[in-house]
Amino acid sequence: MDQSEHGSHERNKLRGAIAEMTLRLAGLSEKGQTGTDAQRVERLETSWQALIALIQPEPEPTRRQCPHCRGQMRENATRCLHCLCKSVPPAAEAAGAA
Repeated sequence: MDQSEHGSHERNKLRGAIAEMTLRLAGLSEKGQTGTDAQRVERLETSWQALIALIQPEPEPTRRQCPHCRGQMRENATRCLHCLCKSVPPAAEAAGAA
């Protein structure tokens, strides 16, 4: 199987998971659905976990406070997005002091 076939298979799995979520979300508000509300929510949660497993989102990057404006910035950023001031990341400060 070449790389394009593998990618297509993964996209199809993702499309299926999205379709499953859409179905489960629609089922929450439809009258006459089988099962209790708790059962429908449980099926929705199961579908959501399957979708997250396929997407595999990266963890949120660590953040630190800008020494100038106190806005939140990424740990390794060299410039604040809020005030545009330059800032040395803590790892670079520690390496420079050694």
